[in-house]
Amino acid sequence: MKNDIYSMLNEIKINIDDYKREDFNDIEKKEIKANLKKSILKKKFPKRNAIAAVAIVALTIGIFGNNIGVSALSKVGYLINNDIGSFLGIEKNLDDYKTVLNKSITDNGITVQLNEVILDGNEMTVSYNVTSDKKLDEYESWDGFNQIYVNGKALNTGASGSAKNIDDYTTQSVITYNLENCDFTGDLNIKLESSSVWLNDNEQKGNWTFEFKTSGDQLRIDTKEIILNNKFTLENGQEYTLEKYTDNSLGQKIYASISNFQKKSSYAVMLKGYDDLGNKVEFYPSYSNKKNALFKIENIHGNLNENAKILKLTPYAAKYPEESGKMDNEYKKAGEEFTIDLSQLK
Repeated sequence: MKNDIYSMLNEIKINIDDYKREDFNDIEKKEIKANLKKSILKKKFPKRNAIAAVAIVALTIGIFGNNIGVSALSKVGYLINNDIGSFLGIEKNLDDYKTVLNKSITDNGITVQLNEVILDGNEMTVSYNVTSDKKLDEYESWDGFNQIYVNGKALNTGASGSAKNIDDYTTQSVITYNLENCDFTGDLNIKLESSSVWLNDNEQKGNWTFEFKTSGDQLRIDTKEIILNNKFTLENGQEYTLEKYTDNSLGQKIYASISNFQKKSSYAVMLKGYDDLGNKVEFYPSYSNKKNALFKIENIHGNLNENAKILKLTPYAAKYPEESGKMDNEYKKAGEEFTIDLSQLK
């Protein structure tokens, strides 16, 4: 049976060879931007279309940088919708964990407003708005590229996120960057540096650089986990080992390692099942590379019930098309059902 969530991957091209690239040339930037735009806009900005993550898995340059027009500043007030939790459908109060910045930069008639930032393990989630005087058509939105620095060190980043137009001139995005091998303890100096922004295939260059200090210590302290050891193998021989389940106010995650990586034959993988209260539960792939993968709970069925004590999940996989185009392959069971005892969280 086809899965509606992953139909959002239609027409998205993934180039595994580019996982560790330090930058992209102009042609590649246009192609990546166009593919992300399709994943976001064809659904007319659903409440939570974070499945765009798979389209830009393990990009070295994240998707964020933006600009804002001077005359458009009146449209960029701090809206209640700028709250990361509200945008992602998270019901818990995240005030203790986020850094509220509310900073804006205008260059070349485009304004970017950096709203909030939350650090969770080796992930950084950013909320920002992009505004200009140009009225957006129904299927238009702003996209950008940026480099992230932590304590002066440039980081390779993968990215996943959601976007929606909040008025005729403004695109709001919440992007989560996977910052592997970064220690997010203590006070951190963060810089988000962007030099280009896109609307359709039109690039505008400028300088939209944000610098700020933040810390991920509190959310790290409040994160509970369960050690896992569940394995499954795809039809191409690539093996996943589910190693850890974590839970905090941002949601639930399952960390996995990958062995026998296959470059030419790739699959979309998800974990789905039920809790002991009968609620449907799905984990979608937030990012994946040659060695690791991260699955996050999909809020399309609502947040994980806080009274749930047991999760029963089964891995499913569908093969990506060899060429860019619609993903017609069905999801098939890729392993045996396994159980996570949530009472073991500590």
